[in-house]
This record gives sequence, structure tokens and C-alpha cells, in this order.
Amino acid sequence: MKQNSSSLNFDDNRRKKTHKNKKNNNKFLSIIVVMVLAITIASVSYVSYSINEEKTRGFDVYLGDNHIGTIRTEDLAHEAYHEVEEKLTNTYDMEVVLDKELTFEPTHAKDEELTEKNELVRNIERNINFKVTALEFFVDGESFGIFKSEDEINFVLDRIKEPFVNVIESETRKSVLTKVEFLENIEMKPVEVNYGDFVNEEEMIQLVETIQQGKEEMRTHTVEVGESYWIIARMYETTVDELIEANPGQDPQKLKPGDEVNLFVPVPLLTVVTYEEVEYTEATDYPTEVQQDSSMYKNQKKVVVKGVKGISEIVANEVKHNGILADREIIEEIVIEEPKKEIVLQGTKELPKTAARGTFIVPTRGRVSSPYGMRGGSMHRGIDIANSVGTPIYAADGGRVTFSGYKGSYGYMVEISHENGYTTRYAHASKLLVKSGDRVYQGQHIANMGSTGRSTGSHLHFEVLVNGVNQNPSRFIY
Repeated sequence: MKQNSSSLNFDDNRRKKTHKNKKNNNKFLSIIVVMVLAITIASVSYVSYSINEEKTRGFDVYLGDNHIGTIRTEDLAHEAYHEVEEKLTNTYDMEVVLDKELTFEPTHAKDEELTEKNELVRNIERNINFKVTALEFFVDGESFGIFKSEDEINFVLDRIKEPFVNVIESETRKSVLTKVEFLENIEMKPVEVNYGDFVNEEEMIQLVETIQQGKEEMRTHTVEVGESYWIIARMYETTVDELIEANPGQDPQKLKPGDEVNLFVPVPLLTVVTYEEVEYTEATDYPTEVQQDSSMYKNQKKVVVKGVKGISEIVANEVKHNGILADREIIEEIVIEEPKKEIVLQGTKELPKTAARGTFIVPTRGRVSSPYGMRGGSMHRGIDIANSVGTPIYAADGGRVTFSGYKGSYGYMVEISHENGYTTRYAHASKLLVKSGDRVYQGQHIANMGSTGRSTGSHLHFEVLVNGVNQNPSRFIY
């Protein structure tokens, strides 16, 4: 049976549409497959990249500006750094500080490109200098050197203390050292220095000597009776020339009791302060009772009952500076024996004109032509006052003439005993006006100036003796 035309066209169109839809579906599926495949490949690649990136991550290591290796973790470099510090510390037995720090920059590297720890250690050792931690020694803010350790500084301090910590005891004195310190401020400050910049053993010994010798400081000495520049120089272990230099404008020949003499004395740079508890036996002074006696002259005294010192046992705390007593605190005093009073008679009768006054006047007019002291290889035991022949010579003080006449190199000479331990001599006179045994008063005309005996011109040779020992007359008459 023959189909109609419209029905055939409908079927044909449907088949075409179905075929087209199939074709479109296949194309869509292909796109989806491609997309899935691409995503899968991308995912695999990303995962692979991430794994590789993580696996190769590391650091370039720098010591200062120097590249010393490539590592996976920073810990390895720090371990190598500390290993070098420890090695140097053990070698020099001191705390060591390296002069450069580690820095890190992120990088990527394969395992075969990494630096091993041993190589890092060698690279660090090749590229560093190092400093050591030492101690700087200060006294009152002034540096006295750099030392390896506190023990070495204490070695110096102990050597300085040593002369003052050995307590000397005797039968009458016992002592216990309770404390030793320094008067000055001692400081030890940590400092980083190059190895070898600190004081060595020889320099430590020299430093001890330098501190003990100290520096020169100006001191003042008050002149006592009988002292001269020569005596003072010996007391302070200096020289007469150094005393003259320290006292410009002061005439050594005119030195008298009460004058002040400047001198430079060595003062240690460190003062050792010692504290001692002492027990000792001490003599205590006796009181003196003075009774007036009208039968004696005013310048006369007589002991009628001799005093006796007492005895006490003392317990005290003593503070010494470099062995010299600076302070004493009496804790306990036990009297063992009481002192006995001394009784002295003091004259009240007026002095005769010829009695010694105890002070001297200048015995003549003129200029000092030769002072007391060494002259021409021998001791000149007086002073020479030059003037013309016949110039009057006066008694320096009252007393009794013990010699008047010619006496060898003195020529014509008068000697007066002032009956108080003092004697004066007047030599090279041209004329004598008193005789032995005469009593003379202070200022009495006793002779005239001349040039007798061993003399090179008209002058008075004047001597002062105390208990028979020559003294410098300039101390008494100027």
C-alpha cells in the first residue's frame, strides 16, 4: 500500500533530527572527556611540582658577606657555628666570641648541591676572626690592663696585699687580722678583645711593682729642732738637691724649727687597708706636779720625785693604711700598775744678766761668705760671716767663757758654755775682750773680727754645738 508523501517527510525529518542529536551528544561527551583529562593532567603536574618544590627547598648560608654553603635547614649551620666556638673556647680556655654572624637566604637545591656540616665548619674557620671575653681592671676609673680572668687580677691584688697581711706578734702584743680591703674603688669589667691583647705574666709582675712604687706627691714636713735638709733627705730617702728643687725661695742655711719643707714622696697607687683586733701592754704616762722654789732661777728646774709610768693591758681595733696606723678604737683597758706622780721644782728667782735666754742673736754684722756643710771635700762645721777687721763680735747668748785664746786653725777664739746644753764658738778674731771663767751676757762685746789661724780674709767663724755635737748655726740665728 502506497504511503502518502507527508508521512514519509515526517519520518525522514525525525531520523535526521535524531542523527543530529546523536552527533551533538557525542561532541559534548568528547569535550567533557578532554576537560577531565586536562584537569587530571594539571592536578598530577601540580602535585608533582609541589612535592618537588618542598623537597628542594633550602637556604644559602652567609658568614658576614661570604657565602659558605647551601643547606636544607638553618639548624645545621648553627650547629657548625657553635662547634667552631666550642673548639676555640677549649683551645684558649676562654669564652670566645666570633666576629661575624650567620645570615640565611631561601633557595632551592638538589641533595647533591647541599653542603655537609664538616665543610661548613671548615668554611666558618676560614672566614672568621675571633675575640675572647676578658676582664679589664680599673682603679678609681683608671684602666690598669686587660686580664684573662678574675684569678689573674686577684694574683696582682694579693701580691700588693702581701707585705701588709703578715701580722707581727711579740710577747707584749697579739694581733688577729679580721679584714683586708683596698681604699680605692676596684672594678673588673667584661670586655671583648683580640686574643693576645691581655696582660701576660711578666707584665703582671711589672704592674705589681708599678702600683707599689706609685706616683710622687707633694708632702709637707715641719722642721723639728736639730733637723737640716740633709737629715730630712735621709728621713724620706731623697736627696738635698731634690729638696732644694721642691722648695724654691727657701734658704737651706736659714732653716729653723717650725718651718715647712715641701718634698715629693712616692705614694702607692693602691692603699691596702687592714683591720686588726689587737691586745697589747702599754706604758701610761705619769702626772707631773710642779712646785715653785724661790731659791732657783726661773730657767731652772729640778726633779725631786721621779715619776714612774703605769702599765695597762689594752684591747683595741686598729685600722692601718699600707701598714701605717690610721685609726685606733680602744675597746677595753685594764690597769695593771698605776703610774706614780713626778714632782718638779721650778725656780721663781729672776735671772741674772749673764744667764742664758735660750735664744741666740746674730753675733756680728756682715755677709755669710761660707755656709754650714761640705766644703772642699771636708765638713765646714760653722758659718762664716765676713766683714772688715775690727768689726765687733757679740755673745749670742749669756753664759760662762770656757776658753779664750789662740787655738790652732781657729786662731784667736772665744768659747762660751750657755749652761743649757748649748755651746758657741767665735774664731779668727783679731782681738779678744774676755778671758776664760768670765760670765758674759747676751749681746756683750767679746772680741773683734780678724783673720787669724787658717783664714783667707777677715771674717767670723761661728759654731753652735748641742750637747757637744755641731749644728747648723743658721737654724738658730736667722
